Amino acid sequence: MPFINKIVEKLFLPTSDLILGRTISSNLEFLLSSQWWSSEKIKTYQNKRLVQLINHAFNNVPYYNTLFLKNKLRPNDIKTIDDLPKIPILTKDIIKKNFPQNITAKNIRKSQTMELASSGSTGEPLLYSTTKSAYSFKMATNLRGLYWHGFRLGDKHCKFSTNPRQTINKKFQDIITRCKYISSQGVTQEDIVKNVQELIEYKPKIIYGYPSTLSILAEYMGKNNIKKINPLFINTHGEILFPYMRKMIEQNFFCPVFDAYSGEGGAVSFQCNSSQVYHIADEYAITEIVNDGEIIKDKGRGEIVSTDLWNYATPMIRYNIKDIGIVKKETCNCNKGLSTMHKIEGRDSDMLITPSGKYLIVHFFTGYFELIHEIDQFQVIQNKTDEIEIYIRVNNKYSKSIQAKIIKDVQEYIGEDIQLQLKIVDDIPLTKSGKRRFMIRNII
Repeated sequence: MPFINKIVEKLFLPTSDLILGRTISSNLEFLLSSQWWSSEKIKTYQNKRLVQLINHAFNNVPYYNTLFLKNKLRPNDIKTIDDLPKIPILTKDIIKKNFPQNITAKNIRKSQTMELASSGSTGEPLLYSTTKSAYSFKMATNLRGLYWHGFRLGDKHCKFSTNPRQTINKKFQDIITRCKYISSQGVTQEDIVKNVQELIEYKPKIIYGYPSTLSILAEYMGKNNIKKINPLFINTHGEILFPYMRKMIEQNFFCPVFDAYSGEGGAVSFQCNSSQVYHIADEYAITEIVNDGEIIKDKGRGEIVSTDLWNYATPMIRYNIKDIGIVKKETCNCNKGLSTMHKIEGRDSDMLITPSGKYLIVHFFTGYFELIHEIDQFQVIQNKTDEIEIYIRVNNKYSKSIQAKIIKDVQEYIGEDIQLQLKIVDDIPLTKSGKRRFMIRNII
């Protein structure tokens, strides 16, 4: 292992963990070992953590205590994964109605927790708490997925993100770990040229970001015969990686693409380096595929339902993420004991295009409205080339000043060549499949 990798992995990460009260380093070491356990040993581990979680939730979280008593359940009724269907499904609406008073553990000190906001693929912001230990374990599962493909801490890497690293601590961390952040909010022709030039100059070993952003860059590189960026691999996340996107990225970055999936509630999976199958982080969460109440085990399609085995602050037990997973009875030749998922659907993140050719990326809107707590739901629709409509469902905190801020901020992002219509509605209609799309483009 090169010296810089040893320094970052063996010195910087453990020291950072010690200072911040996290355990990413030790979790990563554990996960790199546990992935080779047999599937039976992994299930035994899951069952042990599940029993501990259920007892904790029943005794310390009002929502679960009430839920169990209402359904005539006791903690002893849930001893294994097979017992989980006895517990009703948890939804985003239930969490929103009960957070923080009823669904946050009474015995967890605030100093041990972090408050997170996630909008997922529905455009509805979700606030919840997690423990530092749960956050650490999730970060370690993400690192393990990257390690499968040859990445090591200390390697030069580039992240495309809508959330800039603004604090001094974060910027220092990025310098030490050799991570470069590039904004994915803007994809005008000027942005594309600038981003490609940054990649050429930085020469990252790996790149990760949204497939929509990376496919736009790849298309530009192909048209302009740019062959100076040759990462070891590219990791996509956050959206559906459509086949045409994978082909476009691989052909023009001259490297393989591996996809990852992560949803609130603990579901994490990475495509394997031996195949395109998704390995689920079973040590972190129990993942069920549920179709009309039936658990799909061998072959079929259903909603991803996750039980986070580590988050004791806001326990998410049988949380319906509302994304679709496909399972097949298949094995991977890598010999890992982790369970698998064949494909992930339901993250169809569209893009809008302005008259000047600027692409409007959905993650600007999801990232922006996450921070506007006066908005409960939103949906962006483009019916005309020069106009977009944003439908919002507001709560009682909404005001004219908030409305003015939204119009100003969004208009600044989309540009002056496209009109913005902000419309308050009572509800955002669901699609036939029961999902609420956050962005729709009705023009070609």
